[in-house]
Amino acid sequence: MPTNLFWHDFLVHSNPRIMTKEKYAFALFKPHTIFTLLKNFISFVTLSFFKVRKRIIVTGGAGFIGSNLCDYLLKNKHEVICIDSFDDYYDPKIKWKNISEALTKPNYRLIEADIKDIDNIQIQLEGKFDAIIHLAAKAGVRYSLKHPVGYQESNVLGTKNILELAVEKNIKQFIFASSSSIYGNTPTPFNEEFKNLQPISPYAQTKLLSEKTGKEFSEKYNLNFISLRFFSVYGPRLRPDLVMNKIATSIYKNKKMKIFGDGNTSRDYTYVNDIIAGIIKALDYTGSKFETFNLGNGKPIKLTEILSIFEEETRKKINIEFVNSINGESDITWANNNKSKTILKFEPKTDIRQGIHNYLEWYKQNLK
Repeated sequence: MPTNLFWHDFLVHSNPRIMTKEKYAFALFKPHTIFTLLKNFISFVTLSFFKVRKRIIVTGGAGFIGSNLCDYLLKNKHEVICIDSFDDYYDPKIKWKNISEALTKPNYRLIEADIKDIDNIQIQLEGKFDAIIHLAAKAGVRYSLKHPVGYQESNVLGTKNILELAVEKNIKQFIFASSSSIYGNTPTPFNEEFKNLQPISPYAQTKLLSEKTGKEFSEKYNLNFISLRFFSVYGPRLRPDLVMNKIATSIYKNKKMKIFGDGNTSRDYTYVNDIIAGIIKALDYTGSKFETFNLGNGKPIKLTEILSIFEEETRKKINIEFVNSINGESDITWANNNKSKTILKFEPKTDIRQGIHNYLEWYKQNLK
């Protein structure tokens, strides 16, 4: 499936903010087919009705959180450059479906590339950018326990590459997607001021190392590195390996679901729209060069309670098989949101029951 290079070409040569007579002539007289000329005209008319507010690079922009974020940014008239490698951690077709609507937007461009191949990315980026939102990572706490190889390279070195890109392009606002998993089994609720964190999975370790790398870059190169520690995000386009997707699949496809442990582990489940709201708040934060914020719902809930809500919402029983628990996963995650509420004015609005209802509505519409 081709990247959206056409729209980038048009934005560069026809955007009123950066247009020159020479560029206008180029855009007007460059040989095109009739079909391409028609697309140029439609794009020009579309862009004439609004002024693009910010140019934002989103890495991992075709994934679960990333694609929802890009849709929000596009809706609010920002120009989005999405970078994604479409790796095979899960079926790449899911990601292509996630961005199918975004690809039709004139203020969206896709760069299909791996953040480890930074030279390939750099040559495809032109002009100035207002921010980078760095979501790309090799995902999965549980997967990293069994397959630790590659997490250091993708997550730590990959983040360093994107930080170097920010320095090269003079991009001063850098938003990093961190994780509640970095807290390990520290006392709850988790507070950003906790010292000597000891993450218990390779995935979590790479997130903490990436935060430290970001701090070094913020001090050395005068950029704002804002680390947002996400807590158990769920909602439409949820990754297939995450628990709520497995529950829904068990219900609607009549499959047995394995529960590791006794179901009493607790997670601070946070709806994806609330996470996006927190990211948007962070885009405008300039209070310090380096900062960490928890983004959670602030209300941990046991897995057994989640299962009950699914059964109540669907009026179906889940076929559960309890198996031995896995070492390397926290017993509970719980966000202390006081800092993010005070400084970012972050206020999660979606309670767990409404969020699961929304997710199930999306799941049923997309059930294969």
